[in-house]
Amino acid sequence: METIYIRGLLDMKTLTSEPCVMALGFFDGVHLGHRELIETSRKIAEQKNLTLTVMTFFPHPSNVLPNNQKIDRYLSPLDAKKEIFKELGVEKLFIVTFNQDFAKLAPPAFVRKYICGLNCKHVVAGFDFTYGFKGQGNMERIVQDGGGEFDITVVSKKSYKEMKISSTKIRELLNNGAVAAIPHYLGSYYSTYGQIENESYDLDNQTIMVNMSFDEYMLPRKGMYLIRLKMDSGVIEGICKLTESISGTQTIYIQSKKRPNLESRVKVEWILELEVLSPPETDEMVKKVQMVV
Repeated sequence: METIYIRGLLDMKTLTSEPCVMALGFFDGVHLGHRELIETSRKIAEQKNLTLTVMTFFPHPSNVLPNNQKIDRYLSPLDAKKEIFKELGVEKLFIVTFNQDFAKLAPPAFVRKYICGLNCKHVVAGFDFTYGFKGQGNMERIVQDGGGEFDITVVSKKSYKEMKISSTKIRELLNNGAVAAIPHYLGSYYSTYGQIENESYDLDNQTIMVNMSFDEYMLPRKGMYLIRLKMDSGVIEGICKLTESISGTQTIYIQSKKRPNLESRVKVEWILELEVLSPPETDEMVKKVQMVV
């Protein structure tokens, strides 16, 4: 997958001669609704013999637009998002810097420069996708703004139990600690990549204590969680104690008869919120792991 960063006005190095299908959106989390949108785009690309492209934006618009609660922790930070797009068969990814100048673009200017200018022949986006100054552009006017140079497909709302599948809903579940419900919206357990800062092994209690940082990821509310650590060498289950850490690291407890080889960067799946406990001693944590795992 080719990745092109667009940090300002388009120039000849950015322009492509390849006619393409373009999926538009922020795609935080790349949830089931996003995946349906990209799969729809892939099928159109095959039918029309076009390049499958995605256009996304960074940082989150809330960091630029006024009167918004800022989102600076993501369900899928940019590097994670890129990996998912690659797995889904995206051939070219455009990452547009969302800044004040970009936010001020009139809707027709956005379409001319960022859609027509990239030789897009078919746009695919969700029913609620907006663009241009103050989100004045929408899927009802995008063909007009583009002068009829491309076709469009609007992907309708995808729901679970009459609740719209959205990044906002997944964030709400994380804030409530309801990680067990997230697979209904995400298609899998919520996962984050973490960096192991240090670890220690309690031989008497056969417990490993790992301190891990999760830069850029949104984490569930503070509490105790059953987790899985996924590495090239295998899968380990454990308990994570989430706190409001000053150092930025979180503590994970793993029960093991021998000290496993932990990689420096680990994928963590959040399986279940456990009852809230007072700060436990290590042996109490082991009992908790034995009870749940």
